[in-house]
Amino acid sequence: MPTAFVDKLRGTPPCKCVLRGPNGQSWNVALEERESGLFFCKGWRKFVKYHCLEEGDFLVFHYTGKLKFDVTIYDESACEMDLEVSKRRSLADGSSDQVMSGKAVIEETPTGLTVFQSRNSCFMKTLETFRRYDLTIPQKIVKAEGLKGHMSLTLRDPEERSRIVETDVTVDKRLKLTKGWCQGCREFNISIGDKVVFEFVKPNVIQLHIFRGKDVLLSGPKVVDSSNYRQI
Repeated sequence: MPTAFVDKLRGTPPCKCVLRGPNGQSWNVALEERESGLFFCKGWRKFVKYHCLEEGDFLVFHYTGKLKFDVTIYDESACEMDLEVSKRRSLADGSSDQVMSGKAVIEETPTGLTVFQSRNSCFMKTLETFRRYDLTIPQKIVKAEGLKGHMSLTLRDPEERSRIVETDVTVDKRLKLTKGWCQGCREFNISIGDKVVFEFVKPNVIQLHIFRGKDVLLSGPKVVDSSNYRQI
């Protein structure tokens, strides 16, 4: 804390304060008096980690009384950041404290955003009423996974149920799921509006991750962009 501000506090220097972040969540942070002033200590690291703060970020502490502060966060461009933006930045530069080791990591932010992270090839499809069972695999994934025109793939749902599906080539030379996909949707209870992440966990094996009523964001080195989802 700036010395000029501390001097305005009457009596013995405080031993703790409360910081309220952009999303309204409060954090108890201990204060430690040193020769050069009063410093945030226990609790501050958690505040920094939670908000994905980086060198160059600018914080404004608005004192509301009784050792409570409302904290506003700005990035290097002087744009105000909310928690969702900072989480996306963290995921994009790989600074998340979650480590991916072949398995998908799924996190839900306080704003309700579900973040799906994987190092495997993956894409997402939202099941819609129009052309409900029409599903094509993005070309980049077709090439990355070495998929052929006519072949069999194994779909596996979160409950470890599996279904063999066939692929075929469309007129415009896209690879689509055909025989078995419609039945798989019924067996896996995939409904209109559900978001399904297709993760290639093994050669010709696709793990399905089904999200209902959630806003999902994909992250990872092999995430392929498509019109069905947003990429970080």
